[in-house]
Amino acid sequence: MGAVGQMLDLGAVRLPLDGEALFGSPVPLEVELGSGNGQFLLHWAVAHPAVGLIGVERARKYLEMAAARAERAGILNVWFVHTTAEDLLFRCLAPGSVTAVHVYFPDPWPKNRHHKRRFFRSENVARVAEVLAPNGLLRVKTDHADYASLIGELLAAESALQPTAADAEFEGLPATNFEVKYARDARPVHRFAFRRL
Repeated sequence: MGAVGQMLDLGAVRLPLDGEALFGSPVPLEVELGSGNGQFLLHWAVAHPAVGLIGVERARKYLEMAAARAERAGILNVWFVHTTAEDLLFRCLAPGSVTAVHVYFPDPWPKNRHHKRRFFRSENVARVAEVLAPNGLLRVKTDHADYASLIGELLAAESALQPTAADAEFEGLPATNFEVKYARDARPVHRFAFRRL
């Protein structure tokens, strides 16, 4: 399989990634871009055992923590991948192959000179729309008001995506590690939900 524990070695598997090859049956695939220590994804995996989940994270320390937690808990419907969100989207996923994409609290890179490092750019939004299956769902959360404004504009400008009721789409969703912290600080969270036409 090309994996150590619940960590997937992209150099040892066939690309693009396929639910049946990864999980042993043709399950729907969902992806979390920036899975951090895995708090959200592991809760989501337990609640949705018939879904195959892929978490991508650049910070290897957090990725290894999440993969170890999954292995200890015997959660077998999730793989963690050490790469960038862009690499996963553009190189590792086929068009129409994903039923949901989760992006929670992406780094806002608040300094103007760092804005080019932000995940939310028009080309990335277009690729997210491309990898989503018809009626596939994109959920996004951020606590950064300026970044939220930009995200809202980019998502609204993508013709392949249509906004849907955020309250309904986020109901019952497990909190991320950041979200728990922000709730204690009473920090507002901006939420977006869009579906693939």
